[in-house]
Amino acid sequence: MALLALMVVLAFAQVVLRWFDTGLLWADAFLKQIVMWAGFLGAALAAQHEKNFAWETAHFGAPPALRPWLRLLAQLSGAVVAVLLAYAACRYTVDSRSAGDVLATVGRVSIPAWIAAAGIPGGFALVAAHMLFKAADAAAEAFGARP
Repeated sequence: MALLALMVVLAFAQVVLRWFDTGLLWADAFLKQIVMWAGFLGAALAAQHEKNFAWETAHFGAPPALRPWLRLLAQLSGAVVAVLLAYAACRYTVDSRSAGDVLATVGRVSIPAWIAAAGIPGGFALVAAHMLFKAADAAAEAFGARP
């Protein structure tokens, strides 16, 4: 909730300040990063509640014996994709750090882009972890360990 409030207040301040032909130079870059982090938090929550893929609803019309298997397939597929994206994001973060990319400069202080990019692999890893936990639940149900 605090993240959302910060986004709204900062974006509103930018709009008001632009009426006066001014603004915060760093605010746009900062807002983009906050939106990205909020998106990853939302994706992790969606994965936790199994609301992340529309095709997962395909198991609702399936025969009861097939549902846990379809759920397991969906969770494992999503986890594999999230792990691959986390790996690619790690590579991106390392490349950004070695290139010396700058996210924003405030006065004499430059903020390296890799600091903000470091949240990307973490976000994908969190989504993958949630999906793997749900896959374990689905596997237990599919193999009859759970009713």
